[in-house]
Amino acid sequence: MTSKGTLDRARGWVSSRALLLHQWTWQLEVEGRDGFDKLVENGDRFIICFWHGKYVPILPLMRGVDGCVFTSATRNGDIIARISSDFGFGCTQIPDRGPRRSLRLMEAALSRFQVAGIAVDGPLGPYHQVKQGIIRLATGLGFYLLPVSVEARRKFVLNKRWDLLEIPFPFTRVCLVIGEPIAAPDLLGTEGIATGSRKLGHALEALDARAAGMVRE
Repeated sequence: MTSKGTLDRARGWVSSRALLLHQWTWQLEVEGRDGFDKLVENGDRFIICFWHGKYVPILPLMRGVDGCVFTSATRNGDIIARISSDFGFGCTQIPDRGPRRSLRLMEAALSRFQVAGIAVDGPLGPYHQVKQGIIRLATGLGFYLLPVSVEARRKFVLNKRWDLLEIPFPFTRVCLVIGEPIAAPDLLGTEGIATGSRKLGHALEALDARAAGMVRE
């Protein structure tokens, strides 16, 4: 293994341990967990959808889910893969070799899992714009889309990153909001994939607002 690979593994290990320590200090409130549990109990297959900038708190909060996380085949993706592994998730890293190849790799991974998680505006943005490929994927495979958001009362925001990555402070209030599951064909309407992407984006924005309201209560 190269020195860079060893360093990335070390960074992933440190990051996952730090997230676990943070999680144990958070004053956590979860809304909508019943809908999530019902999907699991019924054996429904679904994709947890969230914004890229929210992934740091979402990964530890969804710990224990038998699922797969998608990330990019980059050094940052290597770190996310290590964190995902430490939290008990499978992880599929998608190389930037065209959307068709990416979709094939994702389809292969989803055939092995009931649940998957993906940042729907990642890996490189634009900010808060749902990629159309996720709608095609869910529609083609018959997966539900489950929008999720999270907010922290006190947090550090990386303003120089495209995704405005959010990291909750220790000992702060954190609110995780799980939305209603969406059957992908119901998103499409008469205007197709682009309309479905916008509808999912609007659902996530509504959850953002709900979570932000909860931490202020």
